[in-house]
Amino acid sequence: MFNDFGIESLKHFLFLTLDDDDKQSSAVPDKPQLPEEIAAAPLFSVSVRSSLAKQYDQADGDQLVFPQYALLGHRKDTLAAGQVSLGSLVYSNTAAPWSAFICGSQGSGKSHSLSCLLENCLLQNTPVGKVSAPLAGMVFHCDNFSAHSSSQICEAAYLCSAGIPVRVLVSPTNYLAMRNAYCNLPGLENVAKRISVEPMYLPLKDLNVAMMKALMGLSDETSPPLYMEVVMKILRQMALDNQGRDTFDYKRFRKNLDAESFLKGQNLPLQMRLDVLESFFEPGAVKPEKGPRRSSRTDEMWNFEPGTLTIVDLSCPFVGPNDACALFNICTSLFLKDRHKTGRVLALDEAHKFLTETSPEAVTLTNTLLSVVRQQRHLATRVLIATQEPTISPKLLDLCNLTMIHRFTSPAWFKSIKAHIAGACDKAEGHESTERDLFGKIVRLKTGEALVFCPTALLESSHSERTDGHEGPEVIPLGAGYAHLRVRKRVTADGGRSIITQ
Repeated sequence: MFNDFGIESLKHFLFLTLDDDDKQSSAVPDKPQLPEEIAAAPLFSVSVRSSLAKQYDQADGDQLVFPQYALLGHRKDTLAAGQVSLGSLVYSNTAAPWSAFICGSQGSGKSHSLSCLLENCLLQNTPVGKVSAPLAGMVFHCDNFSAHSSSQICEAAYLCSAGIPVRVLVSPTNYLAMRNAYCNLPGLENVAKRISVEPMYLPLKDLNVAMMKALMGLSDETSPPLYMEVVMKILRQMALDNQGRDTFDYKRFRKNLDAESFLKGQNLPLQMRLDVLESFFEPGAVKPEKGPRRSSRTDEMWNFEPGTLTIVDLSCPFVGPNDACALFNICTSLFLKDRHKTGRVLALDEAHKFLTETSPEAVTLTNTLLSVVRQQRHLATRVLIATQEPTISPKLLDLCNLTMIHRFTSPAWFKSIKAHIAGACDKAEGHESTERDLFGKIVRLKTGEALVFCPTALLESSHSERTDGHEGPEVIPLGAGYAHLRVRKRVTADGGRSIITQ
């Protein structure tokens, strides 16, 4: 019969499954387990959720299938023109982390789609779904500032019209102009007064080596001056002494730095770098005034509560795209620091204005975003990127779960997209007529419409006989196809309408 090893091996069958749809969990044997590819699907339809609910939801009302969701829009490729049915509705799964890349020309509806996705994640008492545990949101925005009157504010600020607490962090050198712009949003009247606009200062207690190098203008691609090697030596020693502690002692750093002997020509450039570094902290934080320490809002502004939105708008004549990318990279690390308290949604609005491939700062920010997207399941973070130009980062296109393509007319953009998206590449490769048809569909899209590419989206179910032994209809992933979607109306006020001369 069996020897001792054979008898032991029989027990190991308990940990094997014949397929990924095994309903039994090894941790909770009597409770059905939702397959990972279903639980993490970014989009789903009414028919799919109904089919899955019969298989997995509990009799006691415990919902395992998409417990949090909100309407994104309806499909136009399943019905005749002008018709909408229950089966055409498409919902976003806000319970699972996923990433989205939204592109299109100016006025095509990409910022509208971004705002709708933010509503789905942040609005708890939403009329378009069920969001019992809202996320904390952060949006990056940086307009090419030329004058106070021509700067474009972040459209996501209009989420305040539905009661979502919105806080806007702006460059201290442009604080008054930005406060006036955000507190007088067109069409909101007194509602815009609810927006909190504050100068952005970084918390001294969260300072680390990476932040200091970025703020002092040090790049890994260039050789640092000799005096900066002394600075790095002090930082390394402090890191060894500070293991197990969360805070960075800047006063101790300055004390150790002052104890070093520098050459006469090194003191001036070193002090200039330190002055630039300290300009990013609240006045009085580095060298506190005598007497009792006055209360600071810096620590409070970097706390992110569920159902709140923080907009980092660095539109300022003194902040260029490279500076904005460096600061956005720091903001990302601060935003993700306490992610265990609540899930996160990180959005980039008009990303083409600052996220270019040429500057080292933009490359660093892109690499940070790529890292977040790769680890989104472990970081409990959703990443949303809205841009006019889909060519800003092909790697982001490759990794994002969902791509929404709004109207554009550039053949170069289409050539870039079809090489990185399942569905565009598969349908166009080797078939010039099919390629022209797909590009023609994109060109003819109306405002607010998009072609959605999402291989893991669950939008259809089959009632044919199943071969896997399970009961009920079989759900079918979108795979290499795409869906023609009409994005829903906004729950909050729409601040992105074009200004037409009457």
